[in-house]
Amino acid sequence: MPNPPVRERSNLGPVVGFAAGVVVVAGLKLAAPVLVPVAFALFLAILAMPLLRWLVDRRWPAFLAVLVTMLLLAAVASLFVLLFLGSIGELRDVGPHYYAQLNERISYTVDWWQAKGISILDWVPARWREPETLADLAGGTVKGLLHLFSQSMIVLLTLVFILFEALVVPRKLARLPLRLREPLSRFGAVSRELQRYLLIKTMMSALIAVAVGLWVALLGVDFPVLCALVAFACHFIPNIGAVLAAAPAMLFAFIQFDLIQALVVGAGYLVIGTLLGNLAEPALLGRRLGMSTLVVFLSLIFWGWLWGPVGMLLSVPLTVTIKILLERSAVWGWVAILLDSGENLPAVTQRAIEDDPEELPGPADLDAPSLDRP
Repeated sequence: MPNPPVRERSNLGPVVGFAAGVVVVAGLKLAAPVLVPVAFALFLAILAMPLLRWLVDRRWPAFLAVLVTMLLLAAVASLFVLLFLGSIGELRDVGPHYYAQLNERISYTVDWWQAKGISILDWVPARWREPETLADLAGGTVKGLLHLFSQSMIVLLTLVFILFEALVVPRKLARLPLRLREPLSRFGAVSRELQRYLLIKTMMSALIAVAVGLWVALLGVDFPVLCALVAFACHFIPNIGAVLAAAPAMLFAFIQFDLIQALVVGAGYLVIGTLLGNLAEPALLGRRLGMSTLVVFLSLIFWGWLWGPVGMLLSVPLTVTIKILLERSAVWGWVAILLDSGENLPAVTQRAIEDDPEELPGPADLDAPSLDRP
């Protein structure tokens, strides 16, 4: 009986994959003006799907279910925008006074440390020694957020069409052949896992925002609502999000009071972030979606370069989506292992085995140095 033919390995797999990745990244960069609002609408749709599904399961008409879901989302978004614009308006009214106070505080702090024999200006780049730099940075951030708000109509229209399409996708899949239906059904599992991640992340962000707002208000620092909104948005940004969230409140405390009060505000942020962000949130999410700290930081840089501030906000959800898809491939599952935090490796490997057992290497392949399979 002849031996079965031995499959030849191709060493071009990683090269072709890398070349395809470069082309995809270039396309994502060029199409950013179109893809950014679409991606934002897609993640809003994932958040809204539990409510939409609940309404449809109770025999609500599709049009009415989508309308109620959109009205609720629009109400939440309008409240967020109104609170933000109101806080920005208050800040603009007191801006000249705050600018003068900031200049005075900086001069006083520099002179105080100079009297102690420490020249703190030597540690600060020349560009950051002037209050105008902070004002320009804040102004640029506000302009970026206002530009995002200006695209809200595109986001809402895209969201409506996505919600309507989500209601008919199961019926479309049911009419497909089994060989096509099974690969596409994997995206449903990915959507459910991502949905759980986004829901928990959003709830924890809201809880952190409330705690931060109460802490800032308790200390008598101005603009607690603005500080809470900034904390809510920055919690979606990994690694540097906590620093960005604490910076405005500490700056306000420094201008109003002194450096000690600013440090007290920062200590409160640290405690809240540790208890809720580093302890409670991982306990709710579990280790299933854990990623390496280096990967999280690099994803922040990459998506921020690719899509700007929105990319930074969506960096972790986007990378988590890619990681979940890679986990379900026996060919590219090794990339998911590299992205993982190291605490979830058995589950990552087992997921690839369960989803695509036919593509797993045989015993003779385990000693082969190449990781790709034809």
